[in-house]
Amino acid sequence: MMDFVRQNLPLLIPVFVLWLVLLILGLRDLIPRRAEEVTGGSKLLWGLVIVLVSTFGPLIYFAFGRKRE
Repeated sequence: MMDFVRQNLPLLIPVFVLWLVLLILGLRDLIPRRAEEVTGGSKLLWGLVIVLVSTFGPLIYFAFGRKRE
C-alpha cells in the first residue's frame, strides 16, 4: 500500500488540494446563508452533503443547493 501511495503521490496531492478547496468553499458559502436561501430549507442536510459526499458534495451543492437569486 505504501508503494502505491509513494508512486502516485504527485497525482494524489492535487486531488486532495482540490477536495479541500471545494469543501472550504462550499461550507463558506453555506454557513452565512439563511435556510430559506437553500433548496429544501435545510442547511444541516446541505452541510452533510458537502462534507460526506467527497469531492462531488460541494459540486452538488453549488449546482442544486443554492436558490437562484
